Amino acid sequence: MKKKTCVSLDMKMTGHILNQLIRKHGYTVSDIQRELRLSCPQSIYRWINGQALPSIDNLYRLSALLEVHMEEMILPRQDEVWFVQKPCNPERGRRLRTYRETYLKKRQ
Repeated sequence: MKKKTCVSLDMKMTGHILNQLIRKHGYTVSDIQRELRLSCPQSIYRWINGQALPSIDNLYRLSALLEVHMEEMILPRQDEVWFVQKPCNPERGRRLRTYRETYLKKRQ
């Protein structure tokens, strides 16, 4: 019998991806707040800072707004895969690039 592996999500890297996609499409936090019909921008800041994850509904709306699949916005926590690019910012850089090369290419 094969043992099942429980995978959790990396909130920091997911927030980094969301931040990049929002900026890439030229949106501001207030634009996203308006599009998602949120009462305040705090939840968006928490997503971007890796303190929380969007609900499934908001993730679905974001995927349509940012023109990416929902799975491309969230990252699984796979610490053995991540590499640090710069000591001053260990949560970004090569981790994101490695994720894209490792996981997104497998799906294609």
